[in-house]
Amino acid sequence: MLIRKLLMAPLIASAAAGCQSAAAKQADSPAEALMEVRGVVEIHSGGHGLGYVTLDDGKCYDLALPANVLKNTRRWDTKRVVITGSLQFRPRIDEMMWFDIKDRKIEGFGCSEDVIYVESIKLL
Repeated sequence: MLIRKLLMAPLIASAAAGCQSAAAKQADSPAEALMEVRGVVEIHSGGHGLGYVTLDDGKCYDLALPANVLKNTRRWDTKRVVITGSLQFRPRIDEMMWFDIKDRKIEGFGCSEDVIYVESIKLL
């Protein structure tokens, strides 16, 4: 019985750690993945700043937003913007609460598996 408990401890610890955070896979070449999109941005304050942009065609991208945008959500929320950044991939794993993308955290859920690491954002 003791051996069984000892063998289960690393498994439980690993699962608990996975529920907290995971690093997202970064784009292989940021220059190749650089993109610009236009649409309406929505930012949900609290947590790690879940934000996403919905394009005119309905496509949605989650956003890894810079701190200055998260500090001033009223300026950006529900506004039409142009966003430039690198496309990152985030795996869809229901147990993940948040993900690290470079120096930013994003919520573990959202509208897409594609995340734009926002380099610039401008009001239209």
